Amino acid sequence: MTSWIGRHIVSVFLSMFLIFQAGLYTAEAQQTSAPVTLKVVLFPFLSNAPFFIAEEEGYFAEQGLRIEYVKIKEAVAIQALARGQVDVWGGLISTGALNAMHRGANIRFVADKGHFTPEGCPTFGLVARKALVEAGQLNKPAQLKGRNVAWFRASFEEYFLEKVLKKDGLTLEDVKKITIPPPADPGAMAKGSLDLTVTNEPWVTRLVQAGFGVLWLPVQQVIPDFQFGLMLYGPNLLEKTPEAGQRFMVAYLKGARQYNQGKTARNLEILAKHTGLKKDLISKVCWAQVRNDGRINVQSINEFQDWAMTKGYLDRPVTTERFMETSYIEYANKVLNKTQ
Repeated sequence: MTSWIGRHIVSVFLSMFLIFQAGLYTAEAQQTSAPVTLKVVLFPFLSNAPFFIAEEEGYFAEQGLRIEYVKIKEAVAIQALARGQVDVWGGLISTGALNAMHRGANIRFVADKGHFTPEGCPTFGLVARKALVEAGQLNKPAQLKGRNVAWFRASFEEYFLEKVLKKDGLTLEDVKKITIPPPADPGAMAKGSLDLTVTNEPWVTRLVQAGFGVLWLPVQQVIPDFQFGLMLYGPNLLEKTPEAGQRFMVAYLKGARQYNQGKTARNLEILAKHTGLKKDLISKVCWAQVRNDGRINVQSINEFQDWAMTKGYLDRPVTTERFMETSYIEYANKVLNKTQ
């Protein structure tokens, strides 16, 4: 009898030990398991600050994610996203993305990556050649007629510029389109071959500081609350691994909330590292407005679509259900609002 009781006690303790060891093994396996790698199309631009902050502060690592940055142009990025060759793309609102959605690509806008607020600083603007402004030759939109202006076709830049011209009854045909990259703007203005450019930071500040340009009209004075920057997911995160998409969003919005703390020493350090810009310049330029909750202004997207349809840039307007997926920001906000 005593022997049986002894064997029973030993058996119980052995079982408990094995269960305990199994628990330790499982916990260790979770800690040492390889993180999920996500491919993100991203360039070293200031507008991508929340990504850089999330990377440097370990917010992606906290979510068990490793980010592989991919640098490919927009047209290629849309195709790569739709094919599942990359997982995330953060870029400007484009007719290319909307047309791809209409044609069946399983890609969606999932979060705010930049918008204009009426009270915000000018992230984008119409910068004019300083000599023209000082000579009194650019006091109103009507005086844009015949001027050399740089902007990108079928973009929100054209959308903005056309609205400016319409104020005084002009059209895009009344100005001369110049196609040059932003880094070439200062030289072109210095030579007098460029009169105005629709550009963004840090080029707005660079043109002004160099003495070549004057911020003639901030974009938000014409299209306030416009949703110019968006983050998109492709089928990998929308269908195959939505939980990875949720975790990515938690990290991204955590980065956005730190970004919205402003030009702190830590934020300046991170942006200088990832953009290659000097801290002094970063501290002077306007930072894009990004909502803490990642919410997207749907109305502005639909208004942009209406304009694009009149220009023949869109096959057909895309419904809200087709271009947007809000579940990821909803999940992330629940998580962050509990922990912060």
